[in-house]
Amino acid sequence: MGDLRPRLPGDAADEPRLTWFDFVVTAVALIVGQVDELVGASAPRLLGHTVPAELLTIAAGLSLLARRRWPLLTTLFVAACHLLAFTPFAFAVMMYTMGVITRLWWQLGVLAVFGVGVQALSAAEGLAPDVRAWAYTLSFALGPLLLGYAAGVRQDLVVSLRARAGDLERERDMMAETARRAERARIAREMHDVVAHRVSNMVVTATALQNVPEAQAPSVRPEVDRIRDEGREALTELRALLGLLNARGAPGDKAPLAPQPTARDLPALVERMRGVGRMPVEFDVTGFPELLADRTQRAVYRLVQESLTNAVKHAPGAPVRVAVRCAVDGVHVTVENDGAPGGRGAGLPSSGHGLIGLSERVDLLGGEFAAQPLPGGGFRVSAVIPPAGRPRAVPPADGVAPPQVTAGEGSS
Repeated sequence: MGDLRPRLPGDAADEPRLTWFDFVVTAVALIVGQVDELVGASAPRLLGHTVPAELLTIAAGLSLLARRRWPLLTTLFVAACHLLAFTPFAFAVMMYTMGVITRLWWQLGVLAVFGVGVQALSAAEGLAPDVRAWAYTLSFALGPLLLGYAAGVRQDLVVSLRARAGDLERERDMMAETARRAERARIAREMHDVVAHRVSNMVVTATALQNVPEAQAPSVRPEVDRIRDEGREALTELRALLGLLNARGAPGDKAPLAPQPTARDLPALVERMRGVGRMPVEFDVTGFPELLADRTQRAVYRLVQESLTNAVKHAPGAPVRVAVRCAVDGVHVTVENDGAPGGRGAGLPSSGHGLIGLSERVDLLGGEFAAQPLPGGGFRVSAVIPPAGRPRAVPPADGVAPPQVTAGEGSS
């Protein structure tokens, strides 16, 4: 006879408010009251079958709409109506309601005595004082009260279980976050101990070579300076990456704020890679890629950077053609390189994740990515990214297929 849906403390549903169930109970109480007025000629009531008795019956039924907001006052009013006009259904509903909200045993005992007394007084004129009459009185008064108490206890149990489940879920999330932070800190330490150490040695060695007389030759000094500058830039980017991974949060561990590369940095990148790989690079730009969204510009920069790095590693000295074309359907990026002179690369180690990472980056922006070898030993990397870098609404059913690469070229 009440809304038994479990509610967490503080929920909006915990506030007293009318539900469809309240209107159903009220309608049933009104119907039962009117039927009792028509067929219950022998029912005991102090006012008898009079207009005031009928009005009290209707008022008792309508008062059930206030049982959530003012349960005690509604119970006293319905009890008075029950004594005067005999409204058993409304009285049973209120005994059930009081049982739902009662938790202390002494309160339950007071309600039991109250209910039995009201029911006994309301039936005093029409029921003989025998065992059957008192059994009816006790069951009618105590039955709804005990049912309501059982429903309230069950509701509290469900609420506590939900609260406990929420606490366990939050605890699990906190433990998982702690484990992730610890793992990221461990990776940051390993990268610092291994990668940063060796890159620092390269920078120190290149700096020391500047004081060697043999390194002052015009053909050698630019290469030494390039090694030093590339090493310093690598250390800066590595420190930024370590700052993202490190979870300790110490002031000295935070990465410096630096602007991310954009399409405006492409000419400098191409010029730098020309010197590093000692290879001719044709760079052609159509449109204005610097007007694209920031994440699209970063994707274009990383595409060109990774493709030129692969060309330096696997085909040093081979001609490379870079094309960035802005069109209606998006920005088209193509990087092609010929085969390595002599058929041999630089022999640098390769992780095999470079092109896969580019494919995932382009797919996240809703674009298309392709990488395949060319006749004659060359390689081509191409991508099309939508104008605003719109994310893919529905991922492909088979996932992102890894790009096709040949053994010895196209991976980094």
